[in-house]
Amino acid sequence: MAAALLSVVAPNRGRPAARLPRRVASASNTGSGVPSSSFEVTPAHIAKGEVAREWIADVFENVDYELALSSSDAIEASGEYIGRGDEDEELRYGEFDMGFFVAVVEACEPMLAEAERRMRPSGAPGAFVDVGSGRGQIPVLAAALRPWSRCAGLEYVPVLHAIAEQAPTCLEKLAASEATRDDTDDESRQSRMNAMPSFDSPAPLSFTRGDMYDAVALTDATRGASMVFMFSTKFATDGDGRLAVSPKLRPALEAGAVVVTVNNELATADGFELVARADGPDGERSGGSTAYVWRAV
Repeated sequence: MAAALLSVVAPNRGRPAARLPRRVASASNTGSGVPSSSFEVTPAHIAKGEVAREWIADVFENVDYELALSSSDAIEASGEYIGRGDEDEELRYGEFDMGFFVAVVEACEPMLAEAERRMRPSGAPGAFVDVGSGRGQIPVLAAALRPWSRCAGLEYVPVLHAIAEQAPTCLEKLAASEATRDDTDDESRQSRMNAMPSFDSPAPLSFTRGDMYDAVALTDATRGASMVFMFSTKFATDGDGRLAVSPKLRPALEAGAVVVTVNNELATADGFELVARADGPDGERSGGSTAYVWRAV
């Protein structure tokens, strides 16, 4: 059982194999005036994402998987997770393209600055929260891209959460190992530092195990968020094709907060304004994915 689970959650330096057919994103919120592609994923974003992917792989090589799997919750849930993987797409683990994520954060920067000025007179950074954070890769990357008050994740699957909880320690181990290396001829590390100079971001990382459909858990996890990210391809939708979490998410956020969903949409009736969208690469979907950028109004 442990070996089977490990094959699902262990780091992979290669691109994940295609598993799901391309689903057409819902054509909801029509008439919003949002162009078919409001920002672009450029070759520079993709290149930066490749650098980030290598760095993330280095970080998660320091995970103690025996420790993660020793959690009673993880062991109890591991069989359920593997067994239900083909039946319940919401529990199926996936990884968002890192170059695409770099492009999303860059495109959202003006909105984030505006939201943070609105939320705090000082303009201090807000939090970044990944809802459905898996083993924590996106919060780790987010912390490297811009200042935040914290970078956090909310995850339901126990073993993935147990791995994510080790991310701060993994970062410390990687930093310690690199500090003792002679980097003079290390072209890979130099390229990384040139591309991603803020890898040593002070934003603290934190991860919570919880259910995003639990309003209390969702509110606690997203407190103070200026950006919420959801790789929501497999998230449940309602009868109108909107994300089922939409009505619970809006009351948890301050006005002006930015929400990014992937391949599924929020409901404008719940208090979200669609302000941008873009298509980008996705190693798990033929034809790529679509990111939607929303503002809480």
